[in-house]
Amino acid sequence: MFIGIDDTDSREKYCTTYIGALLMEELGKRYKMDTPKLIRMNPMVKYKTRGNGGVSLRVLEKDLKDSDIDYIKKTVLKYVEEYSDLEDENTNPGVVFLMEEDYKRNRSILKNYYKKVLYDIVDLQYAKEIVEKVGGEYVCYKKGYGVIGALGSIASCGPYTYELLTYRKKENWGRERIIDDKSVVEMDRKTFPYTFNNVDGDKQIIAPNTKCPVLYGIRGVRKDILRKAMRMVKCGEEIDRYMIFKTNQGTDAHLRPMKIKDIYPNTGVIVYGVVTEDPKNIRGGAVVFKVSDGTGEISCVAYEPTKRFRDIVRKLKKDDMVGVYGTVREEPFGINIEKLKVVKLSKLYIKDKRCSCGGTLKSKGVKSGYVCNRCKKRIDYNSIKLIEVKRDVSEGFYEVPPSARRHLSKPLLLF
Repeated sequence: MFIGIDDTDSREKYCTTYIGALLMEELGKRYKMDTPKLIRMNPMVKYKTRGNGGVSLRVLEKDLKDSDIDYIKKTVLKYVEEYSDLEDENTNPGVVFLMEEDYKRNRSILKNYYKKVLYDIVDLQYAKEIVEKVGGEYVCYKKGYGVIGALGSIASCGPYTYELLTYRKKENWGRERIIDDKSVVEMDRKTFPYTFNNVDGDKQIIAPNTKCPVLYGIRGVRKDILRKAMRMVKCGEEIDRYMIFKTNQGTDAHLRPMKIKDIYPNTGVIVYGVVTEDPKNIRGGAVVFKVSDGTGEISCVAYEPTKRFRDIVRKLKKDDMVGVYGTVREEPFGINIEKLKVVKLSKLYIKDKRCSCGGTLKSKGVKSGYVCNRCKKRIDYNSIKLIEVKRDVSEGFYEVPPSARRHLSKPLLLF
């Protein structure tokens, strides 16, 4: 039996993963449970609470009786009602229940739905129709937008990574988190390459800045390494509980190859093409250039939060071949760059203005050409020797710093 939950939190209170952790403990007393899932969906959704992530659980018992199903549903709704910020106008929880046989019978429908919640903006009515189509049941609180993500989490398929989330004791909720930066830096060094996105320089980035129950989260590709990593982190309070979630974080699941002519706002894309103009700085510290793939042209932007990544973008030149990974902004229309692959650098040349006598060639205009300031030798304007300039950027992959990455963005160490 599958259970999906989403949109229970607010910016001031609670966390859907916390409900998932509590339910894993409670239902685990009576039933065998699968690893819970924390699934991120289209990061361009504007009505998301924080990270646009839905949680789902799976009860592995094969022969559930009606009394079991009734108990599971009542328990889930009890926890959702107790740990949802229903007073917040933007919190609209949704719960989905789906039996194992219905899940298996409708796998193709569910896979298509998962792709849709990754790439597009899905409305609630569509989500409800899919739940009914696959034989599931949904419960809405208030507007019930959480049904969209709840079903998305159930419907998800690989690739997956993992995240270990630690939770605070209730008396510490809302208080400042004290995490020792040095211990996180050391943990990151010792667990590389099995964990990722732990630090940005010498600063830890595993702790959220909200008032939610989460103390910190460590992302990685192996459960055993995540547990070891947790023991290395030093913090100023006792951990109340922890849970490891299977997740699509760090997988680029929200991106897909597209031709520029087919690109539309609020989706994630991978575009390969040729730079059509040198990058330029725009207001707010952003850097923009345009790329064409033969079907169209689109602006690609690195915004201020990407920090030194913008220096790489600035080094691009017209006619460079690049791959741009990112999400499409509606206004101004263009790709917000998450990763950049420099496929082939164009050759740049400067004119060799050294004369054979050791003097310097001075331009006298297109018709008069160049004249040496020492021996007065004259060279046609188009006959002057060209010298290739060594580019100060290399072909290869570049990514924004960890603090500027989306949950779903795949770090280069996982490629």
